[in-house]
Amino acid sequence: PEHCHCQCKLSCSGRTQVDPSCRETGLHMGRSRERSRSRGRRSRSREHNRRSRSREEGGRRGGWDAAPPGDAVAAMQAIAALQQQQSLQRQILAQQSQQHQMAIQQQQQQVMAAAAAATATPNPDLALDAPPTQANKKQRELYIGNLASGVVTTEMLRELFNAVLVNMTLDPINQPPVLDVKADPTGRGRFAFVEMRTAALAMASLHLDKMELCGRTLNIGRPKGYVEPPALEQQARLTQALQFAGQISGGPTNVVLLENMMPALVLLDEQERLDLHDDVFAEASRCGTVSGVAVPSPPPHVTEYDTGRVYIKFTVQENAAKCKGQMEGRDFDDSKIKTSYVSDQDYWKAVNNEWV
Repeated sequence: PEHCHCQCKLSCSGRTQVDPSCRETGLHMGRSRERSRSRGRRSRSREHNRRSRSREEGGRRGGWDAAPPGDAVAAMQAIAALQQQQSLQRQILAQQSQQHQMAIQQQQQQVMAAAAAATATPNPDLALDAPPTQANKKQRELYIGNLASGVVTTEMLRELFNAVLVNMTLDPINQPPVLDVKADPTGRGRFAFVEMRTAALAMASLHLDKMELCGRTLNIGRPKGYVEPPALEQQARLTQALQFAGQISGGPTNVVLLENMMPALVLLDEQERLDLHDDVFAEASRCGTVSGVAVPSPPPHVTEYDTGRVYIKFTVQENAAKCKGQMEGRDFDDSKIKTSYVSDQDYWKAVNNEWV
């Protein structure tokens, strides 16, 4: 046995016989516990190795067993049935696509037939952008009903329509949209008649039906007894036919969309939108009478890569085509303008500040 400098002894069995009076009792007991833990770790390691070898010899446990031959045949049959079903669906989709194309072609033929039937030359006085005359007065008049009696005056109606239609006239100061307002002849003030400067302004005002004024919903329409003139009706039919054909085939309409003029983030500023509106209106008016220009406010989620949109509505499609040809590829703030035709519905959505 070995001896430390104290009176403790290390026996031949490896255990320490501790002298109770020894100050290093804790040291000897710590060493003894350390040797015990070391032996425990070696024992667990050997047990782990034995279990590992046992698994390797006995094969891998758990997991999915190999599918029996009968299941494999059923799986192949299921795959074949699925492939057959997919092939049938592709055939059905192809037939539906062919039928859809045939329907579009038939609609285009009907539109062209309607356009050919409406090619009569209209009276110049009855054109939508014709100056005001006695001959086209009926086409320029509107009935405004459901007014708040004793509250709404003729001057209020004049200011309302001039403000709403200000962007549809080239010189709203000297040539405002409203020419005259006549109050209810009965004196009760429940309705009025508004005379616009052009028939195009009157048609645009019809879209303001159900607008609210002084807590009442306005009824805006044609006066009682109004009859669409044959020439103007033919012109309207032709315009509608061309617009419908354009919407089906992506062809010409009387609304031109300008893109890539400036970043959409810039148009979040209202003053920037107003400045762009005035610039576009002045330039587009060189191509013909402009019914209106709409610059919708971009939604908050636009990115720096999105561009602003400007919608120009003309009274006739020929002027829209001229504008599209002149604007395409022009430089604006070091950017190339891109143009395209859009529907009349898209224009009115933009007027309502919808980002189409």
